[in-house]
Amino acid sequence: MDGRVESLPESKLGTKEHWDQVYEFGEDSVERMIRYLVDMLQEKSDEEAKYILDVGTGNGHLLFALMDAQLDEAENMTPDIIFPARLCGIDYSAASIELSKAIGSKRGHGCEQILFLECDLRNMPEMDELAARPSHGKGWDIVCDKGTIALSSQLVHGKLPVDLYVEAVHRLTRKDGGIFFITSCNFTQEELATKFQPAGFLIEHVVPTPSFTFVCLCLFHTHTQTFPLIHEQGGQQGSTVTTVAFRRG
Repeated sequence: MDGRVESLPESKLGTKEHWDQVYEFGEDSVERMIRYLVDMLQEKSDEEAKYILDVGTGNGHLLFALMDAQLDEAENMTPDIIFPARLCGIDYSAASIELSKAIGSKRGHGCEQILFLECDLRNMPEMDELAARPSHGKGWDIVCDKGTIALSSQLVHGKLPVDLYVEAVHRLTRKDGGIFFITSCNFTQEELATKFQPAGFLIEHVVPTPSFTFVCLCLFHTHTQTFPLIHEQGGQQGSTVTTVAFRRG
């Protein structure tokens, strides 16, 4: 292995099995992300409220779960740490954005104030405009992702989508301390670090995730790269999900 990280092959992304796995890990992953975010925000509760961006927001579930956590903490007399007017979810699906807005309106309790925007991470002028939305004009304090990094493998203007993704996240995340928080079921901690560290991101925290046992690492090949397929059996331990918080320098 030479450490290079490539996008997933289109054939895998087009299978029902792949998306079954994505949705199975999604709920637990969101819960882990919420716990970490709430703990971090509580530690910084004496600072200015954070601007939080959710990329590939889908139906807005992560942001709505954050609002639910805020309501739960309110019962313990904890001061507000999450402000809906400083939350934003983006997706390149117009239907996703309309659904998120509808859910927010129905939920109420501040959820209707969350901003949802149709945006394409591959469009850098759009990313620059989005990065300028926080009132301090320095980018988003926290950028979250639950798997958008693996959505496509088709080249865009001669670049791999994963490389455009890293560039977009770099533009969106606040310099000198902004947090990029990602959960992936396709890339390992080492692979993510290989991609994001050259862009100025250092690992801040690795959230423990469930493990499974496997007997061997089988390989299948495409015209560009060899990809691992994990098979279960007793013997060794491997993680099905990677959740990492990076801090931008």
